[in-house]
Amino acid sequence: MKAVEKIQQRWDQSLEKLNDYLDTLSLRERIMVIFTGIFVLVAAVGSALWYMHGAADQQQKRLNTLKDLVVWMQSNAVTMKPAGDLQLSSLEKVQRVAQQQGLSVASQQSGEKIQIVSSHAQYSVLANFLTQLAQMGLSIEKMELISDAGQIKLTATVQ
Repeated sequence: MKAVEKIQQRWDQSLEKLNDYLDTLSLRERIMVIFTGIFVLVAAVGSALWYMHGAADQQQKRLNTLKDLVVWMQSNAVTMKPAGDLQLSSLEKVQRVAQQQGLSVASQQSGEKIQIVSSHAQYSVLANFLTQLAQMGLSIEKMELISDAGQIKLTATVQ
């Protein structure tokens, strides 16, 4: 409590000094000093608010730019391929696409054909998985989708 009392005392002393100073001035000078003090205070608060508004506006523009970039990346992620795609085996391509989609895929290779089994709750995820496989150069020979207990099971043979 002593710290609060000290601050209160200093504040009261400063106000007394200001009142004593204003009492020594003529009425015209007193009005000018008060008006100038209020003007400086309003100008300082206004400039601080203007600076914060400018900073917030700049961050909003940066956010919009980043959002646009993310949307562009999401829409073009299907067409973007790593440089080493041609060197990957078919099984590696299946595993890479499954990993990108966040799918758990069981695959079995027999000769050049690969049997794929996967399941997901959304058809669109499985369809996107198949689309990306086709874009990686794999052809889908046989495909079967079965709805089972809220999950869609995909069984496909690719080459």
